Amino acid sequence: MEEGLPRLDASSQRALMDLLARLAEGRHPSAEDVTGLLGAVDAALVDRIRELSARLRRLSRREGELSALIASTRDLVEVRDVEPLLRRLVDRAHDLVGTDVTYLSVYDKDTDELFVRASRGTVSPRFPGLRVPAGAGIASRVVRANAPQWTSDYGERDDFDRDPGIDAAIAEEQLRSLVGVPMSANGEILGVLFAADRASRPFAREEIALLSAFADQAAVILHTARLFAAATEAADRAERHAEAMNAAARVHERLTALVLSGHGPHEVALTLAESLNRPVAIADRDLRPVTRTRGASEGWWPGGRLAPGVARALARSRESGHCARVEGPGPEVVVAVSAGSDLLGLLLVGEGDGPLSDVERRTVERCGQILALLTMQSEAVTHAEERVRGELALDLFSGAADTDTLRRRASARGIVLDQPWTVVVVPVPDRHRHALHRALAVHPGWMSAPQGEGVSVLVPGRDPTSAATLVAQRVGAVTDAPALAVGAAVPDLPGLPAVLAEAWECAAFLPSLGVCEGAHEVDDYAPYLAMFGTDGGRALAFVDRVIGPVVEWDARHHSDLTGTITALAGSGGSVTRAARVLYVHPNTVKQRLERVTSLLGEDWRSAESLFRVTVATRLHLLRQNGK
Repeated sequence: MEEGLPRLDASSQRALMDLLARLAEGRHPSAEDVTGLLGAVDAALVDRIRELSARLRRLSRREGELSALIASTRDLVEVRDVEPLLRRLVDRAHDLVGTDVTYLSVYDKDTDELFVRASRGTVSPRFPGLRVPAGAGIASRVVRANAPQWTSDYGERDDFDRDPGIDAAIAEEQLRSLVGVPMSANGEILGVLFAADRASRPFAREEIALLSAFADQAAVILHTARLFAAATEAADRAERHAEAMNAAARVHERLTALVLSGHGPHEVALTLAESLNRPVAIADRDLRPVTRTRGASEGWWPGGRLAPGVARALARSRESGHCARVEGPGPEVVVAVSAGSDLLGLLLVGEGDGPLSDVERRTVERCGQILALLTMQSEAVTHAEERVRGELALDLFSGAADTDTLRRRASARGIVLDQPWTVVVVPVPDRHRHALHRALAVHPGWMSAPQGEGVSVLVPGRDPTSAATLVAQRVGAVTDAPALAVGAAVPDLPGLPAVLAEAWECAAFLPSLGVCEGAHEVDDYAPYLAMFGTDGGRALAFVDRVIGPVVEWDARHHSDLTGTITALAGSGGSVTRAARVLYVHPNTVKQRLERVTSLLGEDWRSAESLFRVTVATRLHLLRQNGK
C-alpha cells in the first residue's frame, strides 16, 4: 500500500472495490453508503471518496444537460419560420430547466420595448403579447446590462422600475422567483428568455449558466432564422416584382397598341381596369368625366364637380408628376394627364383588394402619359378640323368669299351649303369661349366660330326657336349656367351676314330689357330693334314715358291693366274678343279700360296713341318675363 494510507483488511478491500465499481458504472453512492461501506477506513479517505462521488454526479448531470442542449439545438436548427421557432425555443427551454413557467420576450430596439411572443406553463390571458415598456421590469435590466438578472421573490424586490401591467400579469400567474438571461447575437440584443417558479427559491449558478448557454445558442438560431426569413422575403419580393414588371410591360404594350390602332380613352380605361382589377375613370381638361368603367362612383363628382379630396390630390399630382393618394372618400389615387404645365385631363383609379404596389402606381402613371399623347393627338386633329371649319364659318359670316368657292370648301368637309340654315348667336364670357366653340364645332353638321361677344353657330334647318334651344342646352352644359341664345332663319347665303348682324343686335338688346337667358327668335323683336336699335335703355325710357302710370297702378294694386291693353290690341280693339282672351266678362274689360283712360288720358285709344301704348306694353311684358 501507498505510504500514508491505512492497510485494509480483506473485507475493507472488497468494500472499496465494490464502491469503485459503482462509481465506474455511474452509480453515485450517497455519503451514508460511503460511510457504511468504509466505516472502518480512515476518515480522510472517506472524505476523498465523498468529494469524488459528488464531482462525478455533477459531471454526469452536466453531461446530460449538454446532451439535451445539443439535441435541442440540432432540433431547433431545422425550424426556419420565426414564429414557430419562438414557440419551440420556449418549449425546449421549459423542458431543459424544469421551472413552472418559461417565456420569451422579443426586444424592439426602435422603441426600447419588449413583447412576450411565446410562453409555456402560463394560465393568465395577460401574458400573450404582454408589453414591457422601455426601462420597466427585470427584462429591461437584462437588456441594459446584457447579463442575467434574477430574484428569489419578485414581490419583495424594489430595485427596478415597475409597470402595473407587468405586475398584474405576474400576480395572476402567482410567480415569485424569476431569472432572465439575454439572447444576443453579433452584439445585438434579440430578446430575453425567462424561467420562473411559483415558489420562492434562489437560482443556482448551474441553472443560470445552463439557461444562458441555451439562450446564446437560441439567439444564434433565431438570428439565422430571421436572416433566412429576410432572404426568403427578399427573394419573394424580387419574384413578385419581376412578375409585376412583366405584367406592367404587357399592359403598356396593350395600351400602346390601342393608341396606335386609333382607339380612345374608353378602351384605355377598360384595359387599365382589367389589369389592376379596379374601377377607372378618365376626365377631360375641364375635369368632367369622359368615360368610366364599372364601379367608378358618381360620388367622385358630387354635384357635377370633383370631390374636394380628389381636387387636392390633383393639385399634388400636377406638382409632383406622379400618382397622388386621395384623402377621404373617392378613388384611391389620381394622376394628372399633363403636357408640361398644360392640364389635359385626369385619370382616377379606385380601391381594390389592397393598396397599389409601386409597379402598379408606375403603370397608372404611364397610362396617364399615354392618355396625354392620345389627347394631344386627338386635339391636334380636332384643332385642325376646327380651324378649317372655323375659317369656312367666318368666311360665310363675313361674306368675304364668293359662293362657288365656299361651296367647294364646304363640300371637302362633307357639308352641303345649299340647304336651309339657321344662325344662332350666343353671348358668353371670354373664359368660356374656347371650350364653347369646341363643343359646338364638333356637333355633326354644325359650323361655329368665335365672333363678337361670344360664338356664332350655323345649324341646319329653318326653325330658329328649336335651333336656339339646342344651342342653349349645349352652352349650359359647358358653362354650368343658363345661356342666352338668339336664332334667325337664313334666307340665302348672300344674306347671311345681314341676318347675323341683326341676331347680334338682338342679343345685345335683350339683356337691357332684363332678358338674360333662354332661346329667342330675332323676328319676335324685329319691330323693337327697328325702333330703338340696341339701345335698351331708350326702349325702357319709352315704356316709362308712355305707360308709366299704368305700370305703377298694376304694381300697387296687383292688377293686370297692361295685359288687358295687350289683349285689346290683339283683338283689333274689340272688347268682346279681348274678354274671351282674358276669360273675363266684357264689363270687367270695360271697367279696366276706364281705369286706363283715367291714367293715360282720353285719346290713348286713338290709332297713333294705341300703337305706341301697345309697343310699350309689349316691351314691359318682355322686361317682366326676363326677370
